[in-house]
Amino acid sequence: MWEINLHKKCKKDDLTKYGFRKCGAAYRLNIPLYKYKNTPVISANFVVLLSDNYIGYDVIDNNSGELYTYLYNRLYSNPKCNKVLKKIIKELNIILEKMKNSELISDYIEVK
Repeated sequence: MWEINLHKKCKKDDLTKYGFRKCGAAYRLNIPLYKYKNTPVISANFVVLLSDNYIGYDVIDNNSGELYTYLYNRLYSNPKCNKVLKKIIKELNIILEKMKNSELISDYIEVK
């Protein structure tokens, strides 16, 4: 799980306005990154624990429920050759930039 610090101004209401749903002590948000015939096949799953002051996220292959291996282990794939991976990286960076502009997260390292 990758982690990004929450913005100092981020509160519960900001998370719910953005689309996060309360699930026990955590707030969760699932955003599709790649669709095949209008069915999400790869998604970013975000989890926030306000007590820990960070947002954690994983990119999941919805078909298997496992991590999307090609993003985590570049030994097997290169974004220049893998069009799906290239699109996922682009979408993930757009989402992270929107979260930063909405003051949910502080600075983040762009996914490459």
